Amino acid sequence: MAEIKEKSLEMYNNNDYNHFSFPKRPAMDISFNDIKYSTKALTSKKHILHGISGEFRSGELTAIMGPSGAGKSTLLNILAGFIIKGSSGEICINGLSRTNGRLEQFLKMSCYILQDDELRPLITVREAMTFATHLKLGISVPICEKEKQITYLLDLLGLSQHEKTMTKRLSGGQKKRLSIALELITNPPVLFLDEPTTGLDSSSTSSCVSLMKNLARQGRTIICTIHQPSALIFEMMDHLYAIANGHCIYQGSVQGLLPYLGSLGLICPNYHNPADFLIEVAIGEYGSDHIMLATAAAKKGRQDTNSYLEEAKEENGISLRVLKSKKNSVDIAEYSDSLPNTPLSYQLIYLLWRNIIIQRRDASNLLLRIALHLLVSLSFGVIYYNAGKNANNVYGNYIFVYGTNLFLHYAGQMAVTLSFPLELNVLRREYFNRWYSLAPYCLATVLIEIPFQILCVLVYFIPSYLLTAQPLEWTRFSLFLMFTISVCLTAQAGGYLVGATTPVTLAVFIGPVITVFLSVFGFASKYSEIPSYLKIFYYISYFRVSFQGSLNTLYGFNRTALPCLLDGFHGETGYCHYRHAIKFLKEMDFSDLNIGFDFSFILGFGILLYACTVSAIWLRLNCR
Repeated sequence: MAEIKEKSLEMYNNNDYNHFSFPKRPAMDISFNDIKYSTKALTSKKHILHGISGEFRSGELTAIMGPSGAGKSTLLNILAGFIIKGSSGEICINGLSRTNGRLEQFLKMSCYILQDDELRPLITVREAMTFATHLKLGISVPICEKEKQITYLLDLLGLSQHEKTMTKRLSGGQKKRLSIALELITNPPVLFLDEPTTGLDSSSTSSCVSLMKNLARQGRTIICTIHQPSALIFEMMDHLYAIANGHCIYQGSVQGLLPYLGSLGLICPNYHNPADFLIEVAIGEYGSDHIMLATAAAKKGRQDTNSYLEEAKEENGISLRVLKSKKNSVDIAEYSDSLPNTPLSYQLIYLLWRNIIIQRRDASNLLLRIALHLLVSLSFGVIYYNAGKNANNVYGNYIFVYGTNLFLHYAGQMAVTLSFPLELNVLRREYFNRWYSLAPYCLATVLIEIPFQILCVLVYFIPSYLLTAQPLEWTRFSLFLMFTISVCLTAQAGGYLVGATTPVTLAVFIGPVITVFLSVFGFASKYSEIPSYLKIFYYISYFRVSFQGSLNTLYGFNRTALPCLLDGFHGETGYCHYRHAIKFLKEMDFSDLNIGFDFSFILGFGILLYACTVSAIWLRLNCR
């Protein structure tokens, strides 16, 4: 690890990023004033931040510290733009307010590394860097230069020996360094990190903090939350911002902390970790009065100087700093406009490529789905053997067609219901850090799933169709298959929508309930038997349309008279009621169907569900 630190320092001091096609990175100071944040409780509002102010400068590694529940992660989320709703106050970049379109510019120039390293487990380190590089840099940077940059970053962060290792097999420290490497591709001026040392051993923690400090030395603004660092890690921080109960109790240099607390009558014991002492003060171990005193002292110091002191120093025992960032929007705007812009089609290609690699390495999932479809197909084929050509078993065939639509509906829906919730955190990180737009992501997700769904339908459909002796006519076969595929894909869209709009525990319940409810109409009851207040569901049930359309393709279109077999194999009876299948369709009110309209209705309903899914995902990602 020490070797990595030395190499990291040397390469960053040489500013090797200049070898790549990046615009000159501007220095970005972040100041904030009177930041408040509250959430809605059952009967009232819960206030998390109580009008705190401060400034984080470029070239410094800033640590936001405080006990659990103090509001440090909330402040980080607000400054990063990860949380907007429920917050108030002013945030400035280089002295200019982050409103009037500057928030979008800021988000393009900053990145947020979450506490949990949400990586895609089935791709290698090198592949993860490759996809991130293509998605972020687009077509403006040559592939050879992208490869050089990837090699440089992997070598820089000590990951070159693990470039062929799948991310799920990386250690905690390696995952953290990879998360940082993925965001360094565009050389952002600002990095936010939420609890970057959580779960790391002492050596990995030291390496991680050393890397962040070296990044800050090159003019970046590095801001992280940290809970209870060791004394060594604590001393590596350039700037400290301490929070207790949503109030700022100290901001300034690490070296100025103990004199500041001492001026308030809080003396740190000898050989005691100053960071531990700060947390003890913040949680009230020395009395709540001291928290109030520290809060008032910090606020009074700002009022007395009308801002912060130019440098960390003591004035009446209080360590403060003055706002020194100058108003300069030109560099920021120029840098934002010069960042690579990846075309949507280019994003789609690489997202689809990534999905193909992941699916290929998770082939057991697809094989299991195929095996289950085949098993159910053979089971249905045995149970309803020869039902399709026997006039004495029309009701049996009726149930087979219903069961076919029901099974394929369930299979299409449940296969994807949890796909979005399971990768929501990865999607949120990549989308928030501007890897890609939402449209190509959703399209790539659907395009990789549709062929698998169609393959599963074929595996089920062909054996069951033959075993149940359905008519061997290409038109009927094609129309029946068309309806089953369309209802499966529409159910898939419904599964995505349920997964995107409901919690996981409810999604696996709500989806089947909706399916059962929609399947009742047209199967268990005729239109004339449905109460008037429920007839609307008869019209909008795409399951009912698929079921009736499927049955009509088998028994409609002037189907010839069916044999009346005694046992389903041989020996005709003298009379059977449904020798002419059109009679059955008329009794079930299925005879006046428009196949073209029905098919268009199912597809249109599916497209509507997909559109609703994209809208729901967009709201979850952007309503923050």
